[in-house]
Parts: sequence; structure tokens; C-alpha cells
Amino acid sequence: MKTKIYLILLICFGLLKAFAQSYEEQYLQEEAMRLNQVQTIENEILNFINQNINTYDFTEIINNTNNMKDEEGNPLSDTTHQEVLIQAKTQKLRDVFFQQNPEKLKYFYATTIKQQCLNGGFENASTAGFSFFTKKFNGTNYTAPFQYTTNPLWRSFNNNPVTSFTPSPTNLATIVDTSINDPLLAASGIILPRVKSGRYAIRLNNNTDGEYDVTKMTRQFVVNEFYIGFAFALVLENAGHLNPDPTKIKNPYYQVILRDNSNNNQVVFERRVMANPNNPLFHSLGTNALYTDWLCEYIDSSNLMGHTVTLEIYLADCGESGHWGYGYFDDFCGTYCGPPSFNPNLFLHPIKDPCPKFPIPITGNFTLPSNASLINVTLQVVDGSNNVVSTHILTSAPGGNFLKNLDFYDLYPNGYNPNTDFNIWAYLNYSINGNPQTSIFAHNTNPPGPDISFKNCPLPCLEIWDFQVHQPIQASTNFQGANIVSASAIYPNIDVEFRATYEIILQPAPNGTAGFYATSHQSGNFHAFIAPCDESDSFSKSQRKQPKTIVQNISNNSDIKIFPNPSSTFIKIDSGNEEVVFWELFDISGKSILKGNSIQLNVQGLPKANYVLKINTKNKQVTKKVIVN
Repeated sequence: MKTKIYLILLICFGLLKAFAQSYEEQYLQEEAMRLNQVQTIENEILNFINQNINTYDFTEIINNTNNMKDEEGNPLSDTTHQEVLIQAKTQKLRDVFFQQNPEKLKYFYATTIKQQCLNGGFENASTAGFSFFTKKFNGTNYTAPFQYTTNPLWRSFNNNPVTSFTPSPTNLATIVDTSINDPLLAASGIILPRVKSGRYAIRLNNNTDGEYDVTKMTRQFVVNEFYIGFAFALVLENAGHLNPDPTKIKNPYYQVILRDNSNNNQVVFERRVMANPNNPLFHSLGTNALYTDWLCEYIDSSNLMGHTVTLEIYLADCGESGHWGYGYFDDFCGTYCGPPSFNPNLFLHPIKDPCPKFPIPITGNFTLPSNASLINVTLQVVDGSNNVVSTHILTSAPGGNFLKNLDFYDLYPNGYNPNTDFNIWAYLNYSINGNPQTSIFAHNTNPPGPDISFKNCPLPCLEIWDFQVHQPIQASTNFQGANIVSASAIYPNIDVEFRATYEIILQPAPNGTAGFYATSHQSGNFHAFIAPCDESDSFSKSQRKQPKTIVQNISNNSDIKIFPNPSSTFIKIDSGNEEVVFWELFDISGKSILKGNSIQLNVQGLPKANYVLKINTKNKQVTKKVIVN
């Protein structure tokens, strides 16, 4: 009986192995067909370039190239100028080819696979399972050194190549073997194998000066293991372009991003390594070159089981073209080294509420190398034009977790503007052995759109609630606004709450008869209090359900008038026969901005926004909406 059981187990094992082999073989066969098709398309692209290189209108390309300068601000040499011009023309025609033949672009994307090892080490000397993209930057949108103009093309850790290409021995991605070690380091007597294990690996980018290349390699798969691992070794030139301002650092870099395609392409992991001689990750060649040993990248994927993800790996030259960076990659499966401690991570958590409530919590977390010390986490609120609105420095983050609650004035220090969107930027500043390191930058890019926006959100605190005698409150409701005025009755047996930013007026009817009236002698309750806005769903939803006749935006039906409105200079109060005793101007959050007793307001210098003007005469009080433009 035991022999039969063993036989059955062996047969089952053999079938499982055969299934696994057939899966791998089928995938590699499909990838081989795809790569063959890619090569056919590459020949078509070459023919297209040869046919159009002398007739296509390259005016813009030529002008950009003519304006290019080297790192010292000098015009390019004739040789470099011609090389860059030919590269720019070739890439332009390549893009035009795909614009005219979009159906052929799909062959440059590898098909989705499972996480298990399939060509993970390039052992068949093929790039099956991977996709490749590049972008050349022309450097014309900044002036050297370090001074970017508006909308720079090259941005540190924020360059996304989109032009697909096929690896080749003379390209920005190429299969390498064990026949030689890294030739650049070998010339100085340093041995860095080009392959971590087996016979083959892949090199991304190259060490050619005079170019602004950023190369990206991607792999898409379905997660079925608890970690993602691969080996890599870097050789980066130290351009010396380190700067206290993280937005102006332009050294070569390595970057890896993992996106969760099953969750709006959200970034779930990111590591950034900038060429920096102060980073103990690097060895110095003695010149400007920095290099690493073979290292192991480890990404925890235990919470992504069954998700489709995309792994993106970037190698970038410096942003001024004179310095290069490249790296070797191998063993994209089966490699486990444990969580590395050589470089930090920084994550900024998305703000999930489409209509966030004040205070708005900004949260994130980070990890530091074992020998590193935290300096601070700097958070910046920026508007849609990337202007910094407010800055917050956090020097304590227990367990690597940080929290900052933003209030109204962190977003609107100069007054409310409903058309302004906001993004949150985070910088992790740390030191190793007392030496400050390159700041790690994080921001949310997925899903697309601003981090914070109030454009489509209800703003109940903008309202004035004015209940007239003939408008009794008949159902349990919560009301809040800039102020609340009521001369009406509240029916018994209901619960009503008045919540105002700065004023509640319970007044008699105009003719002196009974006005506001509330009773709780049965089971109803009435509460009235002054407090900041509570923009919770209970308030927002109840107010949206109210009849339109009850809600009046800032009242303008009084015989007291203001003009001109809008205004950017002065606003006059026309009170008719009424004597103005006192007036006060509030911003939208209820903060007092101006006070006076004249009939003229000087609004020069106030931020463009909406305001609330409360005017007191001897006989009444009137509230007006003021617009400063």
C-alpha cells in the first residue's frame, strides 16, 4: 500500500512540475513572439526615420538644441551639438511613428505574469517580461548652476520616461554577461562583476556624457509571494550638484517604485538613492565616480496578495548633462536578503476624504538606516502653482510615524479662496555620523488631482440663516453658519441646534408681537451656541435638505446698502436715515479683520476673498457679504 501511495505522490508531483513548466514555457514562448514582433517594428521605425530625417520640420528641435549649453553655461561644442541634434531628431521621429501607428505600441509592453520566477535573472539572454522606456532632456529650461526657471524638464526623482525602446548592446538598456567585469572600475583596479548570479544580467543607462537620459524598466505581475526582491549594483558620477534646496539637486540617481494597479496605481513603495559621497552606501573611485557593491532590494508585498502591481526601476543622468549614472540588475525572483538598512524610505499617506474637514490630518511614515538620526520631517502646503503656502517642521516622529493637523489658516493665511487647490510635499531630513544627507522627498501623485480641494464641497459656514416669523422650524434639524437670526417658532417635540461661528440673534417679530419661540416642555430640545464650523455629514446633509426659501446667503434685502461691491480699495455704507454705530468685518472663518464706526471701509491690502460685514445701527443689525477683488 505504501508503494502505491508513493507512486501516486510522485505522479502528482510530476504533474504539478509539468504544469509549472508548461506555464513558464508558454509565457516565454509568448514573450519570444512579442519580442520578435518588436524587432520587426524596430526595423519599420528605422525605415521611417531614414525616410523622414531630411524632410521633417525640426525647427523646434533645432532651436532647442541651439540654445543648449554645457554645465559651465558655454555653448555645446560642434561635435556634441551634432550628436545631441541627431539624437533629438531620432527620438522625435520615433514618437511621431507611434503617434501614427498607436496600435503597435502595445508590443513594447510585457504581458502580466505571476510573481514567481520567469526570466527573473535574464538567464536566457532575453528581456522577456520587462518593458523599457527612455526620455532625453534638453536642459533648455534652467540656467546653470542650480537655478531652475519655470517648469523645468528635469526634476529630481520626478522624471517619467514614456518613449518605449528595445534593449540592444548600444542602447540605454543591454544584456550583459560574465565575460568581463565593469570596465570603468576595472581600469582603476576595482572588481565589480556585471552579473550577480548565473550568466546574465541587465545594465540600465550608460556612462556617456553630454546627454540627459533617464531610463525606466518596468515589470507587471500578480503578487503571490510575501516579498519582492532583486539584486542591483550602481555606478554613479558625483556631479557635485547637491544643494540645500531639495528641488535644485540634480545629481544622477537610482529610484524604484512599486505601484498597486488594483488600487488606482497607488505608490506603495519607493526608494531613492542619489549620488552622494556622504552616503556610506557608496565607495569612491578616487575621481568623481561613486559605486556600490552588489546589494539586495527587499519590498514587503504581504499585504498585496492577489493584486496586480507594477515595479518601476529608474536610472538617471544628472540634470545638466555632464554627468552620468548606470546600474546592473539581476535575480528578480528567489532573492531574499531581508529589509535593507542602507537607505531611508518616506511615505505620505493620501487624504482620502474628498471634502476634508478642519483640522485636516496629514500623516505618513518613514524608515531610517540603522546608523542614521532624524533631523526633521518638513511638510509644505503648496497651491496649484507650486507656491508654498505654509511650512511645518516636525522634529519628533515616534516609531517613524508623523502627524500634523492643518487648520484653516495653514491653507488660507490671506483669506479664503474657493478656487485654490492644494498639494502636500514632505521632506525627510536626516544625518549619518553627523553628516546631513540628501533629503528624501515624497508627495502623492496617484490618484491624479490635488490632495486638498473644496471646489465641489458644501461650505455651510458661508451662510447666514434668517428665519422669518412665517418660517417656523417644524422638523428636527441642526443649523450652522456665519450667524443665525431667528424670529420664528420652533415646533414642540423636535430637536433643533443652532451653531454659529460668531453670532446668534433671537429676535421679536418686526411689529413687536411674539417672535422667536421655542418650547421643550414635552420631549423637544433646543440648543444654541457659538463654536467653529463642524463640517461633518450630519450638518452638511441636513442643511442641503432644507427648503431653499429658508436659506438666504448673506442678506442684502435691507435698506442699508454698501458700494462698490466688489471693491479693492474702499467700500461705503449707505445707511439712509439710520446712524451707523459700529461695524465689524470678519473673514469666512469668523476671525475679526477690521472694526470701525465710520461710513467707509478701507479694504486696500486685504487678500482677495469673501468677507462678512456686520453693521450695527441704533435700531437694528444688518449683515452683508463683501467681496474684495
